[in-house]
Amino acid sequence: MVATDPIRTSPVSLTGNAETVLERRYLLRDDTGAVVETPEELFARVATAIAAVEADEESRHAWAQRFYDEMAALRFLPNSPTLMNAGTGRGTLAACFVLPVDDTLESIMSTAEAAAMVQKYGGGTGFSFSRLRGVGEPIASTHGSACGPVSVLRHYDDVSRLVTQGGKRDGANMGILRVDHPDIEEFIHAKDDGVTAQRFNLSIGVTDAFLEAAARGESFTLRDPRDASPRGEVDAASLLDDIARAAWTTGDPGLVFLDEINRHNPTPTLGEIEATNPCGEVPLLPWEACTLGSINVAKFWDAGRGDIDWDALDQTVRLGVRFLDNVVEANTFPVTEIADAVRGNRKIGLGMMGWADLLIAAAIPYESDEAIALAERLATAIGAAADEASAALGEEKGVFPNWDRSVYAGGPRYRNATRTCIAPTGTIAIIAGASSGIEPLFSLAHYRRMGDGTVLSEVSDAFQAAAETGGYASDELTEALIAGAALADRDDVPEADRARFATAHEISPEWHVRMQAAFQAHTDLAVSKTVNLPRDASVEDVRTVYRLAHELHCKGVTVYRDGSRAVQVLAHEVADDSASPVTPRRRHLADERQSLTHKFRVGEQEGYITVGLYEDGAPGEVFIKIAKEGSTVSGLTDAVALLTSIALQYGVSLDKLADKLEQTRFEPYGITANPDIPFATSLLDYVFRWLRLHFGTPTPNSDGPPAANPNGPAGSTAPTLSGLTCPDCGMQLEFAEGCLTCHSCGYTKCG
Repeated sequence: MVATDPIRTSPVSLTGNAETVLERRYLLRDDTGAVVETPEELFARVATAIAAVEADEESRHAWAQRFYDEMAALRFLPNSPTLMNAGTGRGTLAACFVLPVDDTLESIMSTAEAAAMVQKYGGGTGFSFSRLRGVGEPIASTHGSACGPVSVLRHYDDVSRLVTQGGKRDGANMGILRVDHPDIEEFIHAKDDGVTAQRFNLSIGVTDAFLEAAARGESFTLRDPRDASPRGEVDAASLLDDIARAAWTTGDPGLVFLDEINRHNPTPTLGEIEATNPCGEVPLLPWEACTLGSINVAKFWDAGRGDIDWDALDQTVRLGVRFLDNVVEANTFPVTEIADAVRGNRKIGLGMMGWADLLIAAAIPYESDEAIALAERLATAIGAAADEASAALGEEKGVFPNWDRSVYAGGPRYRNATRTCIAPTGTIAIIAGASSGIEPLFSLAHYRRMGDGTVLSEVSDAFQAAAETGGYASDELTEALIAGAALADRDDVPEADRARFATAHEISPEWHVRMQAAFQAHTDLAVSKTVNLPRDASVEDVRTVYRLAHELHCKGVTVYRDGSRAVQVLAHEVADDSASPVTPRRRHLADERQSLTHKFRVGEQEGYITVGLYEDGAPGEVFIKIAKEGSTVSGLTDAVALLTSIALQYGVSLDKLADKLEQTRFEPYGITANPDIPFATSLLDYVFRWLRLHFGTPTPNSDGPPAANPNGPAGSTAPTLSGLTCPDCGMQLEFAEGCLTCHSCGYTKCG
């Protein structure tokens, strides 16, 4: 039963981009695809549906109005599935699920089916593969041998490929394997070919014992997951190096600190936590799901007092806890095991967005002790208010059913086993007009592609206002920032503003980790945060981040090195037709010529490059032979080699050709065997980077040029972009909060 009295719907003030995102992904449509809902009607629909579980009509109406007011003011928003599905009778309202994978064929296949149903309903799924026996281990019942975790990972990736989450986005997954599993090295490199498990984030479940062994330079025992019997020794430091190098190269895998997570497990008698949701911020038991929502903390900055309005924040936190607890009750789930687990512990995760906006309003640099202190103060206040609100609900509606089996038995009578979590805010931050989660700003200026194809430049409102007040605003500054210039390098910008408006890649990795740890210390679940590394960061820098995150009691860590997923967007050169036309002349090679042959590997594809040389050693012809004779890729490489040879003979410089064909992206792509080109985005990317290295002018970075800004001046870069393009609008994706998000149209991989 829902409230009969209508909600008073005050207008919602939205940015143009927020309106676009709502229209594309959230507002209801009729059978013809026409939008039939306004943003105000969306918030009223959600508020009414979530308040419908209250005890009586008067309470339902009162809470529906309060829920609407908070959402319409953009002070609080639930996660995307709740906004999309509440009140529609379809889909789930939760985003995060963990499913069990036990060492039987029945479990593997039934979990695959459950995962398909969860993703059909709109949820993301996390799996621990740590219980599966290693590759080649005997299977007594069939007299065969086990396929191992990576094969099961591939199968689940195929299942995910067949399902679009709630009809809105591709399936999102997390795969975790314990560091002491016999197949750990294969798992670390499971995504290296750039094709396998691309719908998965991967993390290694590391233990204190492993990290201590790595620090001491000791060996570490791998163990059979069935009985913990030894399955060999590895050098712990070398294995950690392998993990760090893989993360340095591609962004995967991340680390999950299993012991730290389980030190804060509220229901240890129900089992150890082995897995998380797709972005790592929600550690869950098998079959559990978690309901998430975020507060826009920038809305609570009181400029007059120069402080946060703590009383107003307290009220919104309490309302948010009740809202999310109601979601648990209002939700429907794809399988009964999930419904039982969710309602047994009633886990919720109230988090935040707009942290960077708040710091800018307060004139506090992100990279400062003052920011860390405010983070701890803010997280403490939100955590305390959430605990009090859940305890009050426990008295009003009853504690969560497993309370007497939890760490709270005999203590606080919480309604919810967990209350707080800092999750990726993705599109809901765009709707709220807020910065994402607790991340620094993504950029101060960028291009945005509109629905009609128009490309416009956009500048942060706060930065534009500061620039105008400071007298340094200019079109030249805007264009430079769009083209990838760092504010730190601009002498025309005052030092205080350079620090205040520092973007993600201008913040040192140490401060990224310190900020994550400051919030983690006062958060029940975990914190979704990306530790950004500059392009020239080393593998040792990655290891340093790992050590610091563990020392500061983070529950996990994700690194992203700028350019590690680079893709070059081809640009057109403007021909200079002012000169008189000339007839090109072809320079033929001698019938007998010197040549150089190079064997290469990209992902799983092997091949050979042969270069025929003129007498002076310059390249004059190129042959590319790959293993898959007669395939489409083989035909493509043959054609490119022929055209390259003709172009070289007609005087086109190799550098010009390489400028066009380096960083092209298509399968196969992935890790190579060449330390000078550790990762290639396609066969042609590898071929032309190798040719440039040997016969052209090498680029400044041996592992390829930085990703180009798709709309900026020729040669400009966008150092904070992921290098991957949005499947909806073609703009490049931001990698933040452990997730890929498009700030142009709102597409996200994670919610």
